[in-house]
Amino acid sequence: MNLGQRKPDYFRSAFEEGVFEAAYDSRQQRLRRRLALSILGLKHALRGLLFSWPAYVLALAVAYSGTFHALAFLLLLIPAVLLSVYLLLKGVRDDYHCGVENVLLRQDFVRQLIWPRTEK
Repeated sequence: MNLGQRKPDYFRSAFEEGVFEAAYDSRQQRLRRRLALSILGLKHALRGLLFSWPAYVLALAVAYSGTFHALAFLLLLIPAVLLSVYLLLKGVRDDYHCGVENVLLRQDFVRQLIWPRTEK
């Protein structure tokens, strides 16, 4: 089995499929997949914060203003935060599906997760 390669759609033999499944279910690969999920979550969370930090600063400013209208402004920001969380989770799920699921991860998989190569 080649590390870094996606699971084939079909195997030539049951033995080959068993070898892939044994390698994929190994402790090392499970730990790498957990680390990949954590890294993808952190990557998308930081990207989301960099994109939507003005909304969070606005929410803090409104919260500390002490006016009656502050609650209404904060209630308007709740859908924006929920949408942001939804997009974050969808991005993590899509990246996990494309780069981690059914793949035997190599030792240098972290670099590939953070800066993916685009194939031409």
